[in-house]
Amino acid sequence: VDGADVVKNDANNNKRGKGKIKRKVASREVVFPARSLDFNVMFERLRVYHRLHGTCNVSLNYGDKQLRVWSYQWRNKRRKFDKMVQSDGGPSVVFPGLDDIDAKTYSKDEIPQYNYEWEDERVQHLETKESRHRRRYLLRTRHHIKCLNTLDFNWNITEIPSFEDRLKQLQKFIEEYGHYNVPRSYSDLGNWFHKMK
Repeated sequence: VDGADVVKNDANNNKRGKGKIKRKVASREVVFPARSLDFNVMFERLRVYHRLHGTCNVSLNYGDKQLRVWSYQWRNKRRKFDKMVQSDGGPSVVFPGLDDIDAKTYSKDEIPQYNYEWEDERVQHLETKESRHRRRYLLRTRHHIKCLNTLDFNWNITEIPSFEDRLKQLQKFIEEYGHYNVPRSYSDLGNWFHKMK
């Protein structure tokens, strides 16, 4: 196989008695789990996507699998965050004196780095190690959510447009471009159009 090293394990070397084939392809992109990636690195990648496409809704056929998975995981993380805050008494108890999480206090161009000393001041009064750890998690997640909100991150992407809505989008496309051959790369309408063909 060109560009690949194929290694077969002998049945003698394998405890189960079955041979295995391992392949290492030099040209293959290695995808790490999104949780192991630094938030700032992935946020910059999302910012680039936002500049190119005008939205943070990373499409399912977009080439950067890490970014797709990371975006999906942040939507789940936001739901978990909201539940944790409500179970701890609500935002006014968990984050006293802080502004609303969805208020746009950060600019799109410059996102402030997280202040760990400020975090220490906010959690030192808590009694148990577990409650301090939980509050640290909530404060960091809150900061990350505020960063994502600067790009108008869509937290509820599960809403699927109706058939009539798609037809209206297609009609606008035809009016704008003069044809109905929607490319796949044209937002979500492109995917829907090619599935309908």
